[in-house]
Amino acid sequence: MAESSPASSQTAFVQQLNFWARDASNESAALLGAFSLGLFAQLPDEGSAPPVSLESLAQRIGGTVRGTRSVIEPLVGLGFVRLEEGRGYSLPVESAFLRGSGFTARMREALGWWLVSAKLPESVRTGAPVDWHGESRDLLGLYRREFLAPRAPAPSAAAEDYDDRAVRGFLRTQALVTSGEVGLLEAMVSGPRPLVELAKVTGSQPEALRVVLGVLVSMGIVRQEGEAFGFTELAGRSLDASSLPYFQRAFPATMDYWEAFGHLDEAVTQARFRLDLRDPEVAKRIYQRNASRITGIFASHVKLGRKAAELVGTLRPLKDARVLDVGTGSGVWGAAFALTDPSVHVTYLDSEHVLEQVKPNIAKLKLEGRARYWAGDCLSVDYGESQYDVILLPQVIPALPPESLPSFFGKLARALRPRGLLVVSGYLLTDRRDGSLDALYFSLRRYVSNEGDVLSMPDFRRLLEPVGLSSSRGFEMPIQQVVIASRGDVPWPDTAPSR
Repeated sequence: MAESSPASSQTAFVQQLNFWARDASNESAALLGAFSLGLFAQLPDEGSAPPVSLESLAQRIGGTVRGTRSVIEPLVGLGFVRLEEGRGYSLPVESAFLRGSGFTARMREALGWWLVSAKLPESVRTGAPVDWHGESRDLLGLYRREFLAPRAPAPSAAAEDYDDRAVRGFLRTQALVTSGEVGLLEAMVSGPRPLVELAKVTGSQPEALRVVLGVLVSMGIVRQEGEAFGFTELAGRSLDASSLPYFQRAFPATMDYWEAFGHLDEAVTQARFRLDLRDPEVAKRIYQRNASRITGIFASHVKLGRKAAELVGTLRPLKDARVLDVGTGSGVWGAAFALTDPSVHVTYLDSEHVLEQVKPNIAKLKLEGRARYWAGDCLSVDYGESQYDVILLPQVIPALPPESLPSFFGKLARALRPRGLLVVSGYLLTDRRDGSLDALYFSLRRYVSNEGDVLSMPDFRRLLEPVGLSSSRGFEMPIQQVVIASRGDVPWPDTAPSR
């Protein structure tokens, strides 16, 4: 089912909003990138020839193994490509449309709009076509065709689904981002307003704004009452005055990756990264913004962190525990452990500019008396031996170069005391690396920004067992997952489901 289908409940609607704000564009990038890489021409038809291995597929398209994997894994997760474990990839019969000349031409045309679509705010303000390298591009006309005009029927439900995700997914994201940038979403919080009034308060050309509003209507976010526009009932409850700022914090992060996704083929075939987070200045800008964004939603993330602390508390006592929070970001995970037990002492490790944002968060919770701030690079600092009872890695692994992980885990293992625990939070892929979809999209973002990888439990165990962390399990937490590892000297609880 295409992601544009209306949500039937409040929870589903919020999930769909968050998908459109971020992952819809990641999904589109993978689906369109497969065409720019010529990937489908290199896949055998299922049953007619042996599947092609990842390594062979990468060689055929002239790409890196990891880059090729980052693109094809979402296609497997969505069911458009078949993965036979231990053998490789093939194209199922229901995906034959992906080789059609007409469908290919449409995908290539959509690729040509990716970077142009980022100029939608300009087009909404002027009501005119935008200039793109000396060429006039009718961006509003594109939105009218894709969302407001009748469309020819697709040859199959699978083709319609692929088309919607690939072509209209990223356009929906841009419509949302533009609505936030011009102040349209904020203007509708108080209730329905006439088009001319919305155009005035947002500085938009009325008929151009009508196009964006029409797109939001098709997404189930806006309803029209005569010449007035306002939120639907579900949107009104989800995007009220307190929730809207939180929701809109995702937009800048989405746009940070836009150019990189527009050149996904370069990243895969040339290892050229338009957003290179191994560049210290780029990393400083992005990570500082991320820490600031999480600080803005600190309280809700503390609650999530406390769930993990409570889980750890079922494995070993936290009384007088020495906790190290590596790559602390906003400090939220270390703070959650400190709040769980009044005797816990936490060391927060991150770069100096990030720690400057951590300190006010810790002070606000009155935890500074049990806090130490350690400025340094997590890959180069000396962790010592038998120093910590719990070491936290909050969404750190995907930010690190994969080749650095063996020695990194080795240093952390030495730093753990007897009965010590390593706690890794973040996305955890299935053993086949074919889900969950949000984890696969997150993995793709990490690749295009030249960062680390998202791992499965088998991946983790291959890294942890050689350094002595012989016992590890993955646990489901709200939103994401937690991997906990020990030397085998900590018993696992019978009650918590794990993998």
